[in-house]
Amino acid sequence: MKKKVLHEQDAQYVINRYINRIKEHGLTADSLKSGSNEKQDIRHAVHISSLRSEQPNVLDIGCGMASFLQFMNTQHIVCNYTGYDIVSEYIEYCKKTFITSKFELCNVFEDGINGTYDNIILSQVLNNKYSLSDNMEVMQRMMTMCYEHCNIGFSIDMMSDYVDFKSEELYYYNPEKIFAFAKTLSKRVIIRHDYRPYEFCVQVFKPDAAGFVA
Repeated sequence: MKKKVLHEQDAQYVINRYINRIKEHGLTADSLKSGSNEKQDIRHAVHISSLRSEQPNVLDIGCGMASFLQFMNTQHIVCNYTGYDIVSEYIEYCKKTFITSKFELCNVFEDGINGTYDNIILSQVLNNKYSLSDNMEVMQRMMTMCYEHCNIGFSIDMMSDYVDFKSEELYYYNPEKIFAFAKTLSKRVIIRHDYRPYEFCVQVFKPDAAGFVA
């Protein structure tokens, strides 16, 4: 049995933060605290660049209010979309709003990932600094699970430690360490540190995904 890397209290802390924001802002983008629409759009555009097939089967872990699905719709990208989140209020909202897509209340560290998807996306998901769990270990386990359950690849954005200020509530990942771990999963790795000053994105692809010559 694999070691539990995300402590229950840390998971509950994250859930409580979002519940408190929902109480303050309602089921709005402000409750997600992911920044302006412009910031969200550039993140989503980076994640879309990882898609390699027509009508991909996409899993969005930490989907929130399904803003990634909404952005794909604006770009006329047709996909089979599934969203996971640990906050029941977001899942209930998404089920009522996007009736042709699938949403599940799911903590992948407890419940696992059900099935295999072409692409797995995580945006603004593992940025909280944990008190009882090791953030880097949590990220590595997430990356491993994503690689095991994707056919084409996965794309995860995170805060970079190339910053001039750090919030006590957030965890800042080192891009070189993320790259080094990603290379243990696959030879095909992209690090994007060009779209926002203090964020980066790692994209890892399977060997037989389009766009690779051995």
